[in-house]
Amino acid sequence: MSGGIKMRSAVGSQGAVHGLDALQKRHEAGQTLPTLLCDGRNCGVPVRFVPAHTQRGTDRHAVVELPAYITLDNGAEHAPGCRYNAPGRLAAVLASVSDADVVQALDDGRHELRLLGLHQALKRGATDARLDGDLHTLTDLLAVRAMCGSDDLIASQVVLRLGKKKVAWENFFYDQERYDAAWHRLDAASNDVPLALVGTVRAHRAAQGEAGQGSTFLNCAPKYQQSGVVDRREFVEVSVGHDDAAWLKTFPVGAEIVMVGLWRHGRTSTSTRPHPTDPRRTITNVTYKLSLRPSSRFQLAAVY
Repeated sequence: MSGGIKMRSAVGSQGAVHGLDALQKRHEAGQTLPTLLCDGRNCGVPVRFVPAHTQRGTDRHAVVELPAYITLDNGAEHAPGCRYNAPGRLAAVLASVSDADVVQALDDGRHELRLLGLHQALKRGATDARLDGDLHTLTDLLAVRAMCGSDDLIASQVVLRLGKKKVAWENFFYDQERYDAAWHRLDAASNDVPLALVGTVRAHRAAQGEAGQGSTFLNCAPKYQQSGVVDRREFVEVSVGHDDAAWLKTFPVGAEIVMVGLWRHGRTSTSTRPHPTDPRRTITNVTYKLSLRPSSRFQLAAVY
């Protein structure tokens, strides 16, 4: 169950720590990669490096740029107390829950995560210690989900509910490959719906113009997809805006983060540029934007 965990560092057989950037550079230079072991306490199982690469997405035109990561070797399992042991981390988060109005144990051993109270509090825009604590629990759960390759583990243990309706994890949690699905989910929703996205920080920038005066935006790596139309490319871009630039910059470029809240459509933009090899052609880029304006700092969390 924990085979899909993504790691950012590992140790070599001689005890040296190896991070993703150094391993990626060795890969690009064609150098031999070291034997890698899990750097979790009292673990040390074999792991392997997966270099940055592109992957065909869920539709035939989508192309997703995936960052490098480290994962378990085939057949290996993390030790029970290892921080990368997803079932163990999930069980620990659920055991630490103190607010039964948000997470409630079910008779079959699973837990129910109730989103309605969080949803209503986020719509009001007011924060308090209880809401912050509930959001902290939620982002801890989302971080475990983000470390896994699919919804399978968390969906087997945690049922989502929004009011009287159950919500499938695929309609709540979206990774980079599914940013377009999140955009369409907002498009189809008759009311505000809370969504969780995971992304890799690409940049921080100050807002331009009077409307965004004082704000800073944290931008994540976008989803790129071919449109099926010659010389037209589409991007789905995710950003978080806040007046506290220093806080947003605590999530550095390259960090993987989870973001949860009431998302909004930004303004769709279109730009053109000359084709790089054929002066008779023009490339059109269309960017669809998803934006979040958090009222609580606990709406964002680092994955690791």
